[in-house]
Order: sequence, then C-alpha cells, then structure tokens
Amino acid sequence: MKNETKERLIAIIEEGKEGKEYRLPNKNELDVLNKIPNVNRLSFSSKMQVENNRNFNTPGWGIDDYSQMFSPRQLLAMQTLVSKLQDIKAELKPQESEYDKAVVTYLGILVDRITIANTSFGIWHVGGEKLERPMGRQAIPMVFDYPESNPFCSSSGSALNQLAWLIRYIGSECNYPFSVELKNASSGDKSQFSDKFLTSVVTDPPYYDAIAYADLSDFFYVWLKRTLSDIYPLNFATPQTPKSEECTALKHHHNNKLEKAKAHFENKLLQIFDAIEHQTSDIVTIMFAHQSTEAWTTLCNSILGAKMNITGSWANDTEMTGALKTDKAFLSSSVTVSCKPAQKQGIGDYKSVKKAIETTVAKQVDELYRLGFRGADLLTACFGQAVSEFGKYQTVEKADGSLVTVAELLDMAKESAFNALLKGFAGDDFTKFYIGWLQLYSFTESDFDDAAKFSRVGLNINVKQLFDEHIFIKNGNKQTLGTFEQRLAANKNLGEKTNRLLDCVHRAMALYKGTNRRDLLWYIKKTASETDSSFWRVVTSLCEVLPNDCDDHKQAIGLLTNKDSLIRESKSVQTPTQATMFE
Repeated sequence: MKNETKERLIAIIEEGKEGKEYRLPNKNELDVLNKIPNVNRLSFSSKMQVENNRNFNTPGWGIDDYSQMFSPRQLLAMQTLVSKLQDIKAELKPQESEYDKAVVTYLGILVDRITIANTSFGIWHVGGEKLERPMGRQAIPMVFDYPESNPFCSSSGSALNQLAWLIRYIGSECNYPFSVELKNASSGDKSQFSDKFLTSVVTDPPYYDAIAYADLSDFFYVWLKRTLSDIYPLNFATPQTPKSEECTALKHHHNNKLEKAKAHFENKLLQIFDAIEHQTSDIVTIMFAHQSTEAWTTLCNSILGAKMNITGSWANDTEMTGALKTDKAFLSSSVTVSCKPAQKQGIGDYKSVKKAIETTVAKQVDELYRLGFRGADLLTACFGQAVSEFGKYQTVEKADGSLVTVAELLDMAKESAFNALLKGFAGDDFTKFYIGWLQLYSFTESDFDDAAKFSRVGLNINVKQLFDEHIFIKNGNKQTLGTFEQRLAANKNLGEKTNRLLDCVHRAMALYKGTNRRDLLWYIKKTASETDSSFWRVVTSLCEVLPNDCDDHKQAIGLLTNKDSLIRESKSVQTPTQATMFE
C-alpha cells in the first residue's frame, strides 16, 4: 500500500530570483525523513466507499482508508495541528461564548483546508509550477508521485494561504448589504416554509450519477469530526457523512442495483420539487449540467410530476476547463431551466406537439449557434424548450392512443436540433451526417441507439453504412466519430473513387499533413480547383465545428488558410508519376 512503502524525496523546489528553482535534496533533508516518528494511524481511521470505482481509483491499488492519503510527515503535521486546536479550545471554552465558538469553528475549517494541500494525492501543475488539489475533477485518482507543501511557508498550499482565503470570505460577508437566514432542514421538507411563502427559488440539484458528493465529502468530514464534533455533536453524530438519503443515482449506495439507484434519485427529486412547488408562488430556476438523455429524462419527469412546467432554458458559460479538467469531455456550460406551476390544457395531439417542438428547437438552435454554443452544450439547452411545449398538456397522445414519454420527447428534441443544424448545408448525406454529429457530440463516445436514430433523420443512409465507411469507429458497445487519420488507416483509397465531399476533404487533410506537396497540389487540382467549390465549404464548416485542440482542426485550418496559394500552384502541377503516400 502507498503509505506502507518507504517515502522518497526526489527534488526540492524553492523560490528563486526568477521564479521556482529545482535542486536535489541534501543529506540533512534526506535525514529528516528517517527522524519522523511513527504515527498511530488508528487514531485517524475512516474507510472509503470502496465500491465507488467511478470517483475513487485508489481501492484497487490497496488504498481504501483516508488515513492512507497522507505521508507520515503530513499525517504528523496534521495531527499536531489537531492537537494544538484542542489546547486552544481548552483555553477559550467555546461552549460558553458564541464569539469563542466562532473562532474555534474557523480554526477547524482552517485545519480542514490545510489537509487538501498536504496530502500525498496532490498533483504538481507543471505549467503553473504550483500545487493542485487532488479533487479538481470531483474524484480521487491514483497518483504515484506528489508534491509535499511546507505548511509554514508563504506560497500557495501553505497554512497562511488558506488563512487568507478564510479572511477574504469573512470580509466579503461582513460587507454584504443583505442579511441571510439559514434554515437547516432536509431537502423536500414541506414544513420548512408555508404554502407559497417564497417568491422564487434557485436550486442546483445533483447531476444524477456524475458526482459522489457525500463520498468525496468524507475526506473533509473525518478531519472536522476530530476538531469540531464536541462543538457540533449533532452535525458529526455519524461516523461518516450520511449517504442513504443523498439525492443521487449512485448504485453503490443501493446494493449495486442500478435500477434501484435510478428510482431513488427520481423519487427524491420529485419529493424535492413537489415541496418547492408547494412553497413557491412565482418562479423556480434549476441549474443542470449533465449531458446524458437519461439524466435529463429523470429531471424532466420530476419537474412535470411536481405539477410544474418548464418555461424556458438557457446555456451559460459557467464551467472551468483548466487544471485537471483540461482535455476532458465535460460540458463547458450549465443549463438554467426556468419553471412555474403548470396550467395544464388537457390532452395534447402528438403531431401538433411535435411540430411545435421542431419550430421551438430550430429557433433555439439558431440563437445558440449564433452565440457560439456547440456540441452537448447546444443540445442540452434545447431540452428545456422542448419540454415546455410538452408540459402544457396533462398528457400527449399518439394517433393509436398511446402516451408520449419524456424519453421520446427528448429524442424528438435531439432530432429537431440535428435537422436544424443541417439546414442549408449543401452536400452528400454522409458529409451532412458527419458535420451534424460533430456539432452535437464531437469525438466523444456515444451510444449505438443515438447513431441509429440520427442516421434516419432526413438522410438516406443507415447505421451499418456509417460503420462500413468508418464514419464511426466501434469501441465495444459504443462508438466515436472517425478522425481523418483513422479513416485513412482503415481505407487507404479514401477519397480516390468517390464523390463524397467528406472523403475528399479527409484525404486532402492527410496529404496536407504529409511531406509530398506535389501529391497535395495534384489532388487539389483534381477535386478542389475552384474557390467556390463545395469542397472548400466543407473545409470551412469543419474549421467551425472541430475541437480547437485536435489534429483534424489543425489540418483543416491549414488547408483553409492556404486555400488561395494551393489552388494557384495546383494549376501548373503535372500528373504525378511516383506512388503516393497512401499506396
């Protein structure tokens, strides 16, 4: 296990005249490691949720206790701080004075903040030359090397730095012009406020199964329990944070039964929204940033089940993408959904509602695309608008009398968004599909069902052809969109014997990346010698929708930037006689 192996000191990082300086440790510094006394880990023992392999990558490596997340030096430092806080409490007697209680509380929080910068699961940010906390992605990943911060220095990760954040918070709250009344009650408690007592509610519910809030909170809870449990006995009455009633769909909280976890989340969310509807007279806004249709189905079912209807939805740039989130397939925005108590109109006709959804979503897509939203951000923002049309009625029925479900409704929204994105794009069906899919999913993994549904949306292709032509690359039960290099690797003649624009553009991208300019010029002469040809319109579209940090975008931008010179030079090139790079 990590903390049962001998710790090694690899380098010392110091502040120099021109920034950070790195050097080898000297003998005195190495000797310090051997002088650290053994720390009784049993005095700080709290097991992780080992079944949670989505947010915790550590149990598989033998690390299943929070005490194992600290080196002997770190654990000694933290337990010394806890011990000193006990001495301060004995002197201040916080049980007898609210002021002293507040001081001790902030000191407990300070100790808690120091732990996040003094764990052997910290990460050294190479570019920023600073210590990163381990939970930048709402998870605890396994790491094999780590920076140890000096708690008593003055740089980031120090106790002084954490204290500065606390002081900044206190100063900000003291200068706030409004007072705040906190009601410590469970979510979904109808007795917390009387009927229609609140004018508006703003809430940010858990994102289905995306984040294990309570599990991750235990990292902090186990230290707070050691510093403040005698001051707040009710808050720290349980060994760890309570989890059974948490509003999430985490199967490891429900005997690893996925359906049971889903049912718990939907029932809990319905209970909460029902209480909110009971207590609120005007408007409810809900922040949501989960991109799966399943999670949105649950959210919408709970809203509609609580006798509310969605009146609008907007995408907002709220999500940080730096540090540990870089290059991850997260949403870059959150969606704000507005709701009001519903005024139902009876039974809705499926065809009429479908037409209304198509019109509403098309309008939303045009607006969001103009504002720069792409991919999952654009798609999820359309869900709320679609539900607003659906939620006007008690039920929506098809011609045969069967009811339309929320899941079917969201599929309808997806298809409407896909069609809206393809509107006005001239090209063959394979190229249209590729451009449309890029805008909604980029190169992230997707379900087979989505691929099958979208291939039928106004296009004369089927899902088998998409795999045969390597538009999709299969990955188990899922698939990803093929890059130009993946498609060329699967078919070396791609773009030679077809008039599909996408195939021609992908071959040109590969030639542009290669070293044989003559072959590239000959291919441009053969397929894209006119400045207004459809080939260049596809290249332009790809430049708009490809992720900026991928190689496909780099080659597409290169082609478009050099378009005029490539066309000009291609007019004088002769037929190549040597074998091309793909043969």
